[in-house]
Amino acid sequence: MQPLLSAATVGSRHGLEGFLKIYSLSGEYDHLERLDECVLRMKDGSEKKVRVSDVRWKGDLMLMRFQGYDTPEKAMALSGSLLLLRRDQAAPLEEGELYVADLYGLSVIADGREVGRVESTSDGAQALYLHVRTEDGIHLVPYLPAFIGKADTKAGTIELLMPELLS
Repeated sequence: MQPLLSAATVGSRHGLEGFLKIYSLSGEYDHLERLDECVLRMKDGSEKKVRVSDVRWKGDLMLMRFQGYDTPEKAMALSGSLLLLRRDQAAPLEEGELYVADLYGLSVIADGREVGRVESTSDGAQALYLHVRTEDGIHLVPYLPAFIGKADTKAGTIELLMPELLS
């Protein structure tokens, strides 16, 4: 399991006090309002640990300011980054839910044998798509109950109900 989870994107600056627009990847914001620190993954792939100094709302837009980045010029250096959280800071899961990041690397099992591995995911029009690597290449599998059975992150497996999706 990945120790840090992607929670939001950091948008452009807002106003003259170093605030930046924050866009939750899950659509939930309560956990972001309570943050005191987080990690930002910059566009170049580097990571910065930052402290949150202030959170404000402008209508339905969340604004966040980070310690040491309290001018528009300094704040712009953080624009376009990805806000990462520890699992204990992330939005809580409901029974049976899991974080998308927990799907990465799972062995795909069909008819009792491993047929591939989840390499990544992407958002589709109606579902999340698993990018499953097999001997033949990468196949897209919709993460829907008709196609996917139980995901067991402890065992590192996910059940594929329709193996023909990989042909």
